[in-house]
Amino acid sequence: MTAAPGPVSDFAPSLVEEGPLRALLLHSEPGEVLEALHDCPGLEWAAASEPDEVARSLAEHDPQVVFSIKTASFTGPSHGEALGWKSVRWFHVGGSGRDHLPAWDPARVTVTDSKGVLAPFLAERAMAGLFALGTGLVNHLREQREARWSPTRFRPLAGRTMLVLGFGRTGVEVAKRARAMGMGVLGVSRSGVAREGADEMHGPEALHELLPRADVLSIHVPLTPETRGRIGVEELALLPEGALVLNAARGAVLSEGGLLGALEQNVAGAWLDVFEQEPLPEVNPLWHHPRILLSPHCADQVEDFPARFAARFRDLWLASR
Repeated sequence: MTAAPGPVSDFAPSLVEEGPLRALLLHSEPGEVLEALHDCPGLEWAAASEPDEVARSLAEHDPQVVFSIKTASFTGPSHGEALGWKSVRWFHVGGSGRDHLPAWDPARVTVTDSKGVLAPFLAERAMAGLFALGTGLVNHLREQREARWSPTRFRPLAGRTMLVLGFGRTGVEVAKRARAMGMGVLGVSRSGVAREGADEMHGPEALHELLPRADVLSIHVPLTPETRGRIGVEELALLPEGALVLNAARGAVLSEGGLLGALEQNVAGAWLDVFEQEPLPEVNPLWHHPRILLSPHCADQVEDFPARFAARFRDLWLASR
């Protein structure tokens, strides 16, 4: 189920009680963040490092505060269990995605997230994917493995147009880097309001008109009922010959079958960090397509990303005091 009824807050709630508040960390490697979290005055921490520990930790600690970092080994459903726990009044998501959580009652629990904390680093990876595909380096890597000397020409990125679907913090960071490379930028956001980094901004209703102008489509929308399947066969067919597709949003936003078909028609290549099923099954043809570059849902995971989430949590907590 896609969360949530009500907005995610930018502020921690004011939780006024006698004595320290009980807080629970959900993370597969608690040691990465507990030192920073102990700098939060007035919180008494416990930790669960795997899904099987969540129910027991909730019952024993009865937390008012939960700090949650979803990982490949500590997945979404168990985090949702903590969100629904009766004593929890503040639930902080380490990361920006909330589609792994069930719906919640905003009158009972305040939900905050770490949106934007890793946006610059995800933008670096997106541009790396674009450089590798757009300048043909992925082809030279295959030739290197075969010890085959095959000089080629490539079309420069400067002068091409990027369409950024989803112009939040990550979309802005991607757009800034694209413009620095001499690319034009078209932006699509829910509001369509002008934003830094875009030559033009539009609402979602303009998507089909914009796709034929997009040499590069870079996808950065959250997964919602409105964005699920947003880039399907019809949308991919509207891209111009030689277009590139970048997806670091959610796999369900982009039709994988549609992409495979478009790669035989008009799309020249794709970088994908997210997939309809994760981990990506070994039998999935995306693994072996010569014009697809894959990364395993780790586009924003700089080496100290959990500590950066902890710093965001600490800032919110201190601001609420």
